[in-house]
Amino acid sequence: MKKITQILILLLVIGTTGRLQAQVDPHFSQYYAYPLWLNPALTGVFNGQSRFSANYKNQWATVNQAYQTTAASGDFKTSDKLSLGFTVLDQSAGGRSFNYFDAYGSLGYGIAISNDGSQRLSFGLQAGLINRSFDMSKLQFGDQYNPGVGFDPSLPSYENFSNTHTTVFDANAGIFYYDGNPNKTMNAFGGVSVGHLSRPKDGFSADNKAKIPLRYDVHGGIRIHASDYFDITPHALYIKQQNSQIEALGVYSELKVSDSQGLMLGGMFRWNDAAVANVGYHINSLLIGASYDFNTSSLNRATSGQGGIELSISYVFSKHLQLPEPVCPRL
Repeated sequence: MKKITQILILLLVIGTTGRLQAQVDPHFSQYYAYPLWLNPALTGVFNGQSRFSANYKNQWATVNQAYQTTAASGDFKTSDKLSLGFTVLDQSAGGRSFNYFDAYGSLGYGIAISNDGSQRLSFGLQAGLINRSFDMSKLQFGDQYNPGVGFDPSLPSYENFSNTHTTVFDANAGIFYYDGNPNKTMNAFGGVSVGHLSRPKDGFSADNKAKIPLRYDVHGGIRIHASDYFDITPHALYIKQQNSQIEALGVYSELKVSDSQGLMLGGMFRWNDAAVANVGYHINSLLIGASYDFNTSSLNRATSGQGGIELSISYVFSKHLQLPEPVCPRL
């Protein structure tokens, strides 16, 4: 298990040199529970005055000291059109042998594009910093293998990195549309965002000339009002970052216990990666969610099919009846 962890770390570190084969950016299965990571245009897209969200993911728990990711975001409305926000994320692996940290400020601007104001378009911008680091003393390399005793830290690794930590400026942008007409049986929503527009340099590259590749996110779905007590929402996600991509389809349902409470159940499938089960419950302004990834890729030989657990919590302050109400999945 220890060697597997080290391999995963090296894939992230070495994979950023030259042509990237692995995805650089962390991601969550409950991607809509971390809205400002998914799309800067979701800044301020909620029913209330301000919102706070937090997420935690323990990935590949059966692999010793694998990925652990924690994130938090907050946004508030300064007017009917303008919103501000922030988001921070910290990911570590191998007992913090590898660490990824980012922090952004967000700006969202929304406008009505229909006469009744039920259809809205939101634009978003983000700017911040990305810090990545790794500890060479905690890594093991093939050249340090001694046939007689196994791993021998006294042997040279013959690996040479110009930097073991790097901090760069980054910028993202996006656009989001939703139809919040309460008289419709089906309400569509969708968005597109592009990450790393500033094309920050990758400080881990051998010649210090490689850049972190652009990340393209496309997401959307339809909320279907099956009855006064039951909604169902199919949704889709596509992410591409150079040679890596995520293709996912999901659906979640909400059984409304009352106007202020509801039970949510759902699932999602990511091709060549994992099957995800979701459960959540909202009480007034509080929403709590949990999900579990069942690994379906070739990595399941190491993970025994287990992917990881993920938790999320979101609270909307000064929630009020606002029509049209923003439409997007909650899990």
